[in-house]
Amino acid sequence: MATTQIKVTAADNELFLIASTGAGSSELLHYKSGGNKPVDVTVYPNVILASGTYSLTMVGVNWGGPSAYKVIVTEDGNDTTYEGGSSSGTVGADWTQTISINK
Repeated sequence: MATTQIKVTAADNELFLIASTGAGSSELLHYKSGGNKPVDVTVYPNVILASGTYSLTMVGVNWGGPSAYKVIVTEDGNDTTYEGGSSSGTVGADWTQTISINK
């Protein structure tokens, strides 16, 4: 069984983490922040989800101005960093990333 940890270190302005399978989805995190404030949130999918393989979808929502998102996914001790955002100031969903995780 994989040991998975998801750490969020940037979420300007709003970040959703959604785990899904063909049977449905679960919201793992919905975080709101702004002004480039520090973020330090860790989610442990192993205590929330049943065993299996999931698609983890990360959605960043901007309220205007620059945006920044940083998510570090750790599986069995291996870190992978996913970052996004923009300086355009476009309001709405401005970053999405979907990866596979094992729980």
